[in-house]
Amino acid sequence: MPSPGSRNKGYSIPKEEVVIEAVRSILSEAMTIRSQTLFHRLVMTKLREMGIVKFKLSPQRLRRITAKLDEVDLLIRCREGKRKSNRVRCPVCGTSMDEIKNSTLYGWTVSTGRACPTCSYWSGTRERVPTRYVFTVEKEKYLGETIKKEGS
Repeated sequence: MPSPGSRNKGYSIPKEEVVIEAVRSILSEAMTIRSQTLFHRLVMTKLREMGIVKFKLSPQRLRRITAKLDEVDLLIRCREGKRKSNRVRCPVCGTSMDEIKNSTLYGWTVSTGRACPTCSYWSGTRERVPTRYVFTVEKEKYLGETIKKEGS
């Protein structure tokens, strides 16, 4: 008799390769998507068009898969939290973060924060909380447009 957790629930989880194919297809058309919610909705629609009908894909898993792609830039907008940062794993992609160290005038080495080697997330002594994700294949063009809008 199968355990309750192993019963078929009527859906499947798409393989990472299939999700990557859908992501590449969408970003080849749209170039920049300024919201994780919209990006998730577009990928879900694309997967249904590819013939995958009953499946589940969380926005967090989609973000983790996309963050590991070299051709896609993940820009992260954050706000500063109230607590001290003590994260060991990246909240964006789940990778172990590296310490950022600095030397003092006295020759001591101190930790000034952590940075993710996979995506562009970093945190100083205060916690940074991600608030918006921008998925793009045209980072320079997107950043140029953003600077022009802020300058106007």
